[in-house]
Amino acid sequence: MTIDLSFSGNVASMKIDGILNSENAHLLQEKLDEVMKSDATLLELDLFDCRNISSTGIGKILLFYKDFISKGGDIEVVRSSNSVYELFSMLKLNQLFTVNLG
Repeated sequence: MTIDLSFSGNVASMKIDGILNSENAHLLQEKLDEVMKSDATLLELDLFDCRNISSTGIGKILLFYKDFISKGGDIEVVRSSNSVYELFSMLKLNQLFTVNLG
């Protein structure tokens, strides 16, 4: 799995490629910590090339979301793979933040 993170103004863009699971979730946590410490108020997640996210990855995203909105931030999944879109819909995460299909 690879994670690319970039910043433009108050927008953080994160692209996750591969499978996010408990073995590499610490990499996601490091990137989310960078976003939290920045001046970003919007995190754009590109999950189009992310084939699957384990419960550990979902947990890290949810904990980040809770902390990020408390400081005035928001998350949007700008692109997602079919499998991730279905997972987020099933878990009703699309009711917390916008989830767009590829």
